[in-house]
Amino acid sequence: MQVVFSSRRLLRNYRNFASASRAWGDVVARRYIQRVDLLYEIEQFHLLYTLQSLRLHQLSGQRAGQFAITLDRRWRLIISHLEEDGIIIIEEVTNHYGD
Repeated sequence: MQVVFSSRRLLRNYRNFASASRAWGDVVARRYIQRVDLLYEIEQFHLLYTLQSLRLHQLSGQRAGQFAITLDRRWRLIISHLEEDGIIIIEEVTNHYGD
């Protein structure tokens, strides 16, 4: 799939582990890079549902149309999928409950 980053910071953190580690810690940084690598490799979006460790799920409310992938505990990767174009947009990395 084609992967697009919504910000330069997310792209920089994908390319540079030290930068990602400063932003989110070692575990989340490592998982972020692994998950984005996986998004590049996957051929069809629906195949992500078969990988149970990702805990991919669709979001609702203000985030309707977006999906979350678990990184570590409460940390998650928020993505959007443009099905007609085969594009996945990396939206943000967030601590689900903000603490």
